Amino acid sequence: MKKFLFLMLFACLGLGMQAQGLNAKYVQMKKVYNFQEEFNEYRVNSFLKHKLEEAGYTVFYDDQELPQEAKADPCKVLKCNVERGKSMTATKLTVTLINCKNEQIFTANGESRVKLRSKSHVDALKNALEYSALNKK
Repeated sequence: MKKFLFLMLFACLGLGMQAQGLNAKYVQMKKVYNFQEEFNEYRVNSFLKHKLEEAGYTVFYDDQELPQEAKADPCKVLKCNVERGKSMTATKLTVTLINCKNEQIFTANGESRVKLRSKSHVDALKNALEYSALNKK
């Protein structure tokens, strides 16, 4: 019984610490990720920006100037990274949010088996973010 209570306390503390990392107000995204050749290829950037704004964040691309509040306190800005995994039959994407201490505070993996590349990347992002704890409440 003591072990169970200890595990529950540890899990609650861990969740509390994880939630504190998502208290940032701004997210900075790359304009072109390493698997893209141009801005918004496969509609990755616009879809991800929409989802982050839906979650309550103010989103900026890395070539845009941040507001004064974000410049004054860099810990209010999370950096968003998207990486594509290697697979011959599926599109695998990993979305990561990194805080000012260079710690990964959020990671979501998504996979799509849609054949068209133009649709598979958005589908993989949808699958990654569908049941995530990204929403700020």
